[in-house]
Amino acid sequence: MPRPPAARPLTGAGALVGLLVLVEFFSGTIQGSFPVLLPDLARSLHFDAGAQALVLGVNFLVAGVTVPLGSRLGDLLGHRRLLLVTLALTSLGFALSATATALPLLLVGQALAGVLACWLPLEFALLRDQLGEERGGRAVGLLVGALTLGTVAGAVVRPGLWILAALPAVSLTAVWVFAPESVTRAVGRFDRRGAALLATGLGLLFGGLGTAGKSGGVSLTAGLLLGAAAMLALFVRQELRCPTPTVDVRMLARRPTAPVFGLSLLLGFALYGAQSPTLSFQAAKPAEDGYGLGADSRLLGLLSLPAVLGAMLGALVADRLARRFGARALLAFGFAMSALGYAVIAASHGSAAAFVAPNAVAGFGAGLGLSLLPGLLMRRLPADRTGIGTGVYNTLKTLAGAAAGAVGAAVLDAVLLRPGVPSAAAYVTIWTACALLCALGVPVALALRATPDGATPDTREGMRLASEQPV
Repeated sequence: MPRPPAARPLTGAGALVGLLVLVEFFSGTIQGSFPVLLPDLARSLHFDAGAQALVLGVNFLVAGVTVPLGSRLGDLLGHRRLLLVTLALTSLGFALSATATALPLLLVGQALAGVLACWLPLEFALLRDQLGEERGGRAVGLLVGALTLGTVAGAVVRPGLWILAALPAVSLTAVWVFAPESVTRAVGRFDRRGAALLATGLGLLFGGLGTAGKSGGVSLTAGLLLGAAAMLALFVRQELRCPTPTVDVRMLARRPTAPVFGLSLLLGFALYGAQSPTLSFQAAKPAEDGYGLGADSRLLGLLSLPAVLGAMLGALVADRLARRFGARALLAFGFAMSALGYAVIAASHGSAAAFVAPNAVAGFGAGLGLSLLPGLLMRRLPADRTGIGTGVYNTLKTLAGAAAGAVGAAVLDAVLLRPGVPSAAAYVTIWTACALLCALGVPVALALRATPDGATPDTREGMRLASEQPV
């Protein structure tokens, strides 16, 4: 891979944070607007709702596969360099999507655009390298806040596909010119065999989850999931034997990091498990189904704002509140808030007003979790494993989201009012399950062990080894 030219030095740490905040705002704009544009694309390119799910599924699949691979390459080759690559691929993906005249080209474009998920873990690692653990951890909240604010802007403004292609191109130029490269490097080589096994295993897993709950797909689902289990078992075996693994699978079992990864799974289940079913319930027509709000796309967008704004507020205030009350206590409070929000929705959902306050409460709790978990993880990781560690964190959230979506679809297909129409009880079941998962996060968060002097022995050893590497 050719080495990008050296960046012009930024004046002060705040300038780097500001640059990455802008990049994450653009990221949020893309993520908030494309799902809103997809129904119009489906009409113009003449494909159905199942194909719409396929388009989003391809993007989701690529995100889950490339985050750990891109993060590992960032640790080895430089986080700025990999950020530039993923920005370029995202821009190309949306350019192809904008020129698509049929579904296949749109699928290719969204597959390329799926690498957008790599931006945030690469930025986290770059911030830690340039600013240190404490200041880097505090900046995480600003990035997550910018991401959520961009999501609001994207859902409300709904820019076209060419603008979505231009946003990562602008970010690419800014990062190329101004962002410094990270100094810390992981030692070793890229594990190609492990990467191939991981990509195959996750691809089969997402395929199996995508067919779950569909009529006539039991055998296919079972075959895909068995294949995924076999490939992922071979992947774990390869990683345990490899001196320089793609993913440090032992990290998942270490006492300092395992609870944080577990909380990321719970957060992913809750965040994505209720998202699509809630929109489906709100769009249902009371005259036909006996429930729902009959909401059009504009009202659906407005009803999603309280959760997004609540998450943005939670992310922005998380660091200040954590310094006053402690990160573990605040994280437990955030999971409790989300549990309360979903429980209230499960109990009362008869009007648009009934969704506003509980969505804001659940969103605020999620925002606290989204902001605090990466910082807690960074303090528990060796310095040269920051990128891959945060990459695993994001991958687990993605996998949890895929699993939650598949289980939610199966529930909606199984608990029916009439053929093809879920009953109201199916939605209540999903909201209740999300509340219980968030409630489970409360004792896990409280059980997190404090790290002496802000670092585990692994972290201090990683920092010592990193300081001994030639720059």
